[in-house]
Amino acid sequence: MITFLIGLAILGFGGFAYGLFIERFFGVSNRRPPSVTKRDGVDYVPMASWRNGLIHLLNIAGTGPILGPIQGILFGPLAFITIPIGCILAGAVQDYMVGMISVRNDGEQIQSLVKRYLGKRVAVFFGIFVCLAVLLFGVTCVYTPGDIFIRAVMHQEAVLSNQWLWVVYGVIFTYYLIATLLPIDKIIGRVYPFIGAFFIFTALLLFLYIFIMRLPLTELSLSNWKGLKPHF
Repeated sequence: MITFLIGLAILGFGGFAYGLFIERFFGVSNRRPPSVTKRDGVDYVPMASWRNGLIHLLNIAGTGPILGPIQGILFGPLAFITIPIGCILAGAVQDYMVGMISVRNDGEQIQSLVKRYLGKRVAVFFGIFVCLAVLLFGVTCVYTPGDIFIRAVMHQEAVLSNQWLWVVYGVIFTYYLIATLLPIDKIIGRVYPFIGAFFIFTALLLFLYIFIMRLPLTELSLSNWKGLKPHF
């Protein structure tokens, strides 16, 4: 539990202290965002700040189910420390910087920004990396909820021979496809904020459950140090 609390303290301190430093370093201005200057009703649509915040939270948390458990399995309780540090020094700063640079370049996507500032060769390499990452993320976002729905709701085995599994996969994939093709405020702007709020709610419930039930969490110590010997 102590290791877990230390990780939370690192995350909280970094979010406030280091976050303010990055904000001053970048030099935030009150310029009009591309959603206003280039408003087209499809990709550039002004939305309320709370909606944007929850949508961005959901996007950030998207890879959590992929990378978090992997680090926990490989490195044990060390993940309680490495994940918050990684979020502060890499994940959060990267998201913030890319977002602000995009705002200062009329809302260009990161692929165009990489090509403009780092060159065509780096852009090609980055494009391949992004495709692989999106493939991994897309498979996880279809596979995980699909299997959970089959087991928890339909009470069936989530195996490839089950035809209903493919039907559920198809429905989830179709939803993602429609949400991508329609204007951003039609589905993403309406549904994603509630999913983001649900993530916060479930995280708080899990946090309270850990303390109320006094769940045993492995501590990081010299006797069980796993950081130097990952278990594959």
